[in-house]
Amino acid sequence: MVCRPDPDTAPEVTEMPGEQSDGPAVRGDGDAQSPRNRAAMLGHDMRAAIADILGGLALADLSSLDPHSRLQLQRVQSSAEQLARLTEETLALVVGDDSPRAEAPVLTSLGPFLDRIAARWRAHAEERGLGFVLDRADDLPAGIGTDPAALERILSNMIGNAMKYSPAGEVRLRVQMGPQEALCLRVRDTGPGFSDAAMARLFDYAGRPEESSQPGTGLGLHIVRDLAQRIRGQLHVANVAGAGAEVSLILPRRSWAPGVEAPAALSALPDLVGCNVLVAEDNPTNQLLVQQMLETLGATATLVEDGEAAAEALAAACFDLVLIDIEMPRLSGIDVIRRLRAAEGDGPATPVLAITAFVLSSNRDQIYAAGADGILAKPIMSLDSFGEAIARVRRKRPSPCTAAVPAGPFDRVHLDRLLALAGPEDGCELLTRMREDFGTVRIGIVQGAAAGDMALIRARTHVLIPLAGAVGNTALQADAEALNAAARADDRAAMGGLVPRVLDRVDAVCTALAQEFDIRFALEPAR
Repeated sequence: MVCRPDPDTAPEVTEMPGEQSDGPAVRGDGDAQSPRNRAAMLGHDMRAAIADILGGLALADLSSLDPHSRLQLQRVQSSAEQLARLTEETLALVVGDDSPRAEAPVLTSLGPFLDRIAARWRAHAEERGLGFVLDRADDLPAGIGTDPAALERILSNMIGNAMKYSPAGEVRLRVQMGPQEALCLRVRDTGPGFSDAAMARLFDYAGRPEESSQPGTGLGLHIVRDLAQRIRGQLHVANVAGAGAEVSLILPRRSWAPGVEAPAALSALPDLVGCNVLVAEDNPTNQLLVQQMLETLGATATLVEDGEAAAEALAAACFDLVLIDIEMPRLSGIDVIRRLRAAEGDGPATPVLAITAFVLSSNRDQIYAAGADGILAKPIMSLDSFGEAIARVRRKRPSPCTAAVPAGPFDRVHLDRLLALAGPEDGCELLTRMREDFGTVRIGIVQGAAAGDMALIRARTHVLIPLAGAVGNTALQADAEALNAAARADDRAAMGGLVPRVLDRVDAVCTALAQEFDIRFALEPAR
């Protein structure tokens, strides 16, 4: 499964004097002209512009175009998606924030990801008179848990370098499984290969040999190495007998299927048949894109164009899900969510997914504090990412329009899938480790609560959130998130009610897993 950002407390929304609030403040310091705030607002507008480009391309029918034109537009689309990710990371560096994409591995559908890479680089190869071949094995995993932006940057630098140094012939991307389920991505070219001088300075910053006839600074492989380390991959570089070079990225199973999360996360898109979804979005392109995605998932969409209309719709009807843009005229998304949560009181709450180009941690804190259950960053990259965001929100908060189904200590389908994929011997070890992890988390929460150690509680609940998700216990996962947020805010009153409930749920999971272990492993007859 994909881990959610930890909800946290945040300063109140600030407004410029005499102006109506149309979104979350970038910071709570009230200085809109500070370099940090100006950079954040510029980043917001850049993301909004890129979202329009991607939305328009997603809605366009490319099938009537000739192959060359279609290839070029697919290249534009792939490059725009990468530009959106780079914009987010650059903005995070400029304002001194952490990139939200670095928080947890993201489940990425491998086939469509490779198709996008191929579409982008076939066009580049065509311009240079080269061939580009995507060669993929038949036994690849359907999805991988990693940082897709980092992986795309790695492959872009590897393929770009290969094309740069290949005057003729082809560049080939081979994707296959290696020993011990390692995922291997190999880029081979037909150029002259690496010189001795280049090998001596391999991965150095600005490591291009002085005698090189090619333009550039030599940053490509340095970037590749840095990003490979970030996603726990390994790089292999070698000259090919005859001619050319091969650069390989090797992702051990632990890096593309981290922990126990990846097998459980390989699930289909959510089935929204019969669901009525409110979409509050003022941009016509984004409205149409979201509506088409929802209809693909089986939902019925009700569209409104501003915050006041959204608030009126929520007051008049019950919705299974709310998708809300944070920056809207008349009333901001933040204020709409606050009104909704105030009106719901202690009763059943509507799942809310915020869709926004404000993606820094301070913005996310404000959105979660207002009562959102999840955040999806603009531009929306794919139906997969859209569906996954909705699925996470619905797991966290079931619809108030349908009867809730009582949840057990764990989801048997989740556990069966995990143990089946692990095999008998590894399954025994996996279940043992899960029981130990739950026990360690419980001890830490008890100790943290007794000593008033907020850092310890935050650390243990940070582990508990994905652990509860791995066994499909959404109630425990939601309580762990709430306890994490309360510990961050040093809210002792909220913790007083949350700690006993979390411990009770952890105890129930531990008891159920112990019984499951006895049934599956401890009672097996000796061979």
